[in-house]
Amino acid sequence: MALITVALMAATQAQGYVCVFETECYENETCTGADFRVEVDIPAKAVSTEFGDLVIVAVKETGRLITMFATGEGAEHMLSLTPRAARLTSHANDGPQAISYFGRCEGAF
Repeated sequence: MALITVALMAATQAQGYVCVFETECYENETCTGADFRVEVDIPAKAVSTEFGDLVIVAVKETGRLITMFATGEGAEHMLSLTPRAARLTSHANDGPQAISYFGRCEGAF
């Protein structure tokens, strides 16, 4: 049974997973509702967004926390996730400007 569980987890991660963010915070403004999704594919080193594709440059796994750094046109990004929550923060290259998203990633664990 343990081998089946490990195989299913590996298959899920190999296929990638979706993160859904319901809250958006820009700089020190009041946070607002959001409907922002990203698709994460660690083996392919890719994060796909509605604004374009990002390249994952580093991934760190510590227990039940996955943190990754990605780069894309005009901004640098950090995504941190646990089984219960996810945070995505983007820093504009013409900043300093930052926008943070709060949500969840399904299928990452």
